[in-house]
Amino acid sequence: MDVTGEFMKLNFLISLYRDSYFYKEYGPSVRDLQILETLANSHSVSSITSLNRPVSIIEKCLGRKSSGNAFKIDKVTTIDGLSKDLLGPLRGRTWAHKVYPKLIEDSLAEFWRDDCVNIFLDFLPIGRFSEDSLKGWLYWYDFIDNFVKHNRFSVFQKLLVEDKYQFVEANAHVVTGVSKACLSSRTWRANTDSLVLSNKVFFPSLPEIVSDKNIKPEFQLGFLGFITDKFDLTFIKNIAEKYSIAIYGKFLDKRVYKELKKIPNVYLGGKFKYSDIPQIMGTFKVGLIPYLEDKSHDESPLKLYEYMKFNRPCITSTDFEITEVDFLVNYNNCRFLLQEVDRLIDMSGSDKISSSMNQDWYLSNAIESILNIISEKGL
Repeated sequence: MDVTGEFMKLNFLISLYRDSYFYKEYGPSVRDLQILETLANSHSVSSITSLNRPVSIIEKCLGRKSSGNAFKIDKVTTIDGLSKDLLGPLRGRTWAHKVYPKLIEDSLAEFWRDDCVNIFLDFLPIGRFSEDSLKGWLYWYDFIDNFVKHNRFSVFQKLLVEDKYQFVEANAHVVTGVSKACLSSRTWRANTDSLVLSNKVFFPSLPEIVSDKNIKPEFQLGFLGFITDKFDLTFIKNIAEKYSIAIYGKFLDKRVYKELKKIPNVYLGGKFKYSDIPQIMGTFKVGLIPYLEDKSHDESPLKLYEYMKFNRPCITSTDFEITEVDFLVNYNNCRFLLQEVDRLIDMSGSDKISSSMNQDWYLSNAIESILNIISEKGL
């Protein structure tokens, strides 16, 4: 807050986990990109600079083009970097440990604004950098997931995550986490604001195409999202004996793809963009979140809120942050599952589902609350 009592404008530097290259291919289908868009729509935010993972020389030679202005949002400037590390991308996620520190440090120096509160919002699970470079910046770290438990991270990658998390514990002024369990796994300083920010109902900057209510769904059950070895194949095999299932999304595990392809009554729709979701929702009646509990990483599923937006009841494998509503059923805690599935199918399309969404479930409201805390905190 300045001397006149007015809140200063906010200048953001953001290191995304899924950058504008991902955005160009899939749209704002993940947490960090949805938060970026929501920040850009806030009147408190003056400017946003988004950092892409640097492109290596080999990638350039192989034809990887700049992402350009993928966000198409006036407030957002995207920084495309070039790395001279020839073999960097071959190291996969571990390259973040090498390639991001200098990019972050240089950007913190370059994109400082004297007329704003300067916030560095960091989503990277790997990529520690110099503490000195944060001088004057408010450091906000967001836990997209608890990556030390992530089912797709190797032992070595998890060690790099632990190193980053220790850096966050020592330096962050504001920390947000996707769940209470995620935040409680770390120890926070007395002057660090740690806030649960579960995934929420998101409305994109570009208008959504509303699904046609006159279209009759072809499938009874449906899933949308990336498919990994966390997918509960046993549940899908069992439920597919009675119900038709559509599964939309990119497969990140070939074994799971092969297993699902063999199951009768299951349709695999392939990968999609965020703008395809309204049409996809029109193809099935009840949403699925069939995740193995032993591969959980303290997550909050974005798809739960997408199902709700389009009046789709949901069958889950665990109780997430929303409970005690009759349009969600946990199949691991349900004695008469088939009767419950039939009930949810009958409920599909009811405005009762979307109308039950309270103000706390909207991402825009949650972000504004955090911005108020940041504005008051300042530095």
